[in-house]
This record gives sequence, structure tokens and C-alpha cells, in this order.
Amino acid sequence: MAKTVSLQVSQRAGIGRTALKAVRKAGRVPGVLYGKTKDKTVRSRPIDIDSRKLASVLQSSTSENVLVDVEVTDPSGAKVDQHLALLLDVQHHPIKDYIIHIDLHEIDQDEILHAEVPVTSVGEPVGVKTGGGLLETMLRTIRVACLPRNLPELISVDVSHLAIGHSVHVRELVLPEGVTASNPPELPVFSVFAPKEEVVETPATEVKQPEVIMEKKVDEAAPAPGAKGGGKADAKPAAKPEGKK
Repeated sequence: MAKTVSLQVSQRAGIGRTALKAVRKAGRVPGVLYGKTKDKTVRSRPIDIDSRKLASVLQSSTSENVLVDVEVTDPSGAKVDQHLALLLDVQHHPIKDYIIHIDLHEIDQDEILHAEVPVTSVGEPVGVKTGGGLLETMLRTIRVACLPRNLPELISVDVSHLAIGHSVHVRELVLPEGVTASNPPELPVFSVFAPKEEVVETPATEVKQPEVIMEKKVDEAAPAPGAKGGGKADAKPAAKPEGKK
């Protein structure tokens, strides 16, 4: 089950961009604590948390589902109230490695909560060991419903029995007592696939066209080889003018 950690947060007065910059400059992380009032309406309280203490809590957890025993203080350090909350959203700077905002949601010990829990495989599938298959993770998290005290940090799945072409489905998961999966039962969580065959492309054989020899036609009007002059060989000599011998 998810472990419960203690965390002290301070009520934050400023909510603008300038106030957020001042909070981060002081080494604290701004956030929001969501909860329900007596008339069941949702309320939100701006808070800030010591960045080093928050980082220590997250680094010691194997999941982002962290149950937090939250002690709320005013800016002077005096205790205001205390709540059990779930750390649901942690926003990181897109370039630099630090947390820029968190969301905490108050929960009731006797109220069913819904959360995403990461899954991990245990063992080497027989289809991988003996058949050269490939183990694929189809679902990285499982959505569960349970009481806060039963919330698991991680769901371990034994995959050692999987042969090639076989899968572990949501309906086959062994979940802790009091925990039920909300995903469709037929969804595969882990599957073993046959190894991909390497396709070797063979170069296409070049088809040679038959060589065609074009015979040059002899021009009938052309003089035969060795003939003098450029006229026809059988041409008659020109007639002499009358009166001349």
C-alpha cells in the first residue's frame, strides 16, 4: 500500500505572478490544497511548501500516488488544521530540473478514491528465454478503486509463464485486498510477441533488351561505287544541236 508521509505547508496570501516568483525565490514551491466544505462544495486554498522537503518526499516514493498527512500553518508558523491528502499533480519546469507547482486533494479515510497505479513485470517470460520473443508493456498504469489505506504504490505482475503470443490481461491481475481495477478486463497489460524476421532485400535483376542492328538502306539514286560523275550510270549523252557536225 502507499505509504503516508507528513508534510507541513503554509497558507499562501499572494496569488499573482509576482507573488509566485517571490515564493520560488524563497526556496518554496507554490501549490493548491483542494478539499470539500461541509455543504460538499469544492474549496481551494493557495499554499507553499519547502522545496527540499517536497523533493525528499518524492524521491523516497516509487509512485506519484503519495498519501500526505498535511499540517497547514499560517505565515507565522501557527498550526491552522490538519488533513489527509493525496498528491495528484506535480508540475516540473520544462527545461530546468525543479518543481514549479503541486496539487494536493483532501480525502476521507472512509471514502473510495480512484487513482492510477504503475505496473511492473517480474520474471523473464518463457517465450523470451527459449523462443527469442519480445516482451511488450501494453499498459504502464492501472486505474484502481479502493480506500486510501489500501492504495498500492506499485502493482507487480508475474510474466514468467508467458509464451510467444500470450498475454496477461487486466482480469488476470492479482490485486491487493480491497483493490479493484477500473480498466476494461479484456485489455492486455503485458504481451510476448514473436521476434521480427529481418527482411533482406535482393537487388532486382537487370533485364537486358536484345540489341537491334539497324541496316542502312542504300539509296537507289546514289552512284555505284567506282562510277565517275554524279549522274546515273545508264544516262544518255545530251543531243547535239542541229546544223553542227
